[in-house]
Amino acid sequence: MRKYFFSEEYGRNIIWPMLSGFFLKIGAKENIFGQIIMPKGHYLFNLDERKINDDYLNYKNLHYILLDGATEYLSDKRLQNLKNKENFNIYYVGKLDFFWKDIKNAKPLFSDNLDLNNLIPLIKKNFPIFFKKYFLKKIATTLVNIKRIKLFNNHLFGNTKYVYYGYIRPTNDHLRIYERHLNLKNNQYKIFFEKCENYDDLKKKISYFCFLKKKISEEINDKDYPYFSEFMLFMIRNILCNFLKEKSNFLIHDGSGGKANFNAYEMLFGNQHIYLDFGSKVGYDTIYPRQALIKLFNKEIVRFNLSENLLSMSLESSSLYLQKKIDEFLNDLNIKT
Repeated sequence: MRKYFFSEEYGRNIIWPMLSGFFLKIGAKENIFGQIIMPKGHYLFNLDERKINDDYLNYKNLHYILLDGATEYLSDKRLQNLKNKENFNIYYVGKLDFFWKDIKNAKPLFSDNLDLNNLIPLIKKNFPIFFKKYFLKKIATTLVNIKRIKLFNNHLFGNTKYVYYGYIRPTNDHLRIYERHLNLKNNQYKIFFEKCENYDDLKKKISYFCFLKKKISEEINDKDYPYFSEFMLFMIRNILCNFLKEKSNFLIHDGSGGKANFNAYEMLFGNQHIYLDFGSKVGYDTIYPRQALIKLFNKEIVRFNLSENLLSMSLESSSLYLQKKIDEFLNDLNIKT
């Protein structure tokens, strides 16, 4: 019923490829039930299915979407076992030019030059039934969120706040992966998960972040670069969220790697809040899924984005760059430094 009713025969997060313009670009249509009909000869692999059969071998145009960046590409066993890879088009979330430039037929799912203001109305015009059913999914998501009664009440009835609900701290499994690939010990990064009560604490953590970044960059192999990038992006997100969550007009919720998610982005209400965007945790995308969802629902947003160049900057340059970016972000949030 769920696959049929909500058009998720391609995976539960099908809304993200939809908002990227992917289906519009390849000429897909919808039927009277709002299900997506791929053009003749095109095959899209399910975003969630762990096991696949050989049906795709009957198609000339194969599309594979990676929502978790370069590290997902390296660890995705089903992708590694697929045949006829010369016919593949890989679309990724997680801009990392150092890595993707060497992967054949790989392109960003959300291109840097997308104009969401014009694109989203065009997509909704071409897939009207899909979006009518998607509105029902928003209602269902809202009802499911009621079980998180405190978060639900604060979000629904609270005054205007700066809000972020997401993946903030890496899971223990992720941390073990980073330790292995980056030759790290827990005591080298645990400071990033500690309280950050004032601006001086924030500056100290940024300074140490830049020191650790330099140390790792001098020791890792090129093949471990995606793990280096992902680890650094996670740490910056932790530093900022640990600082902001101490502020009275902020509502910061850690989804604990999906185990405690509160999906405020696909529910009704909450437009009184200002949504924080820390960028993709897996790359340096100018546009990525969370931003597109916020744009779809016309919510106000304050963004914090970094450049991939940060990873190759010297200790002094990275310190100056990060401090400037963070100060600009805090200024947008009306926080005095």
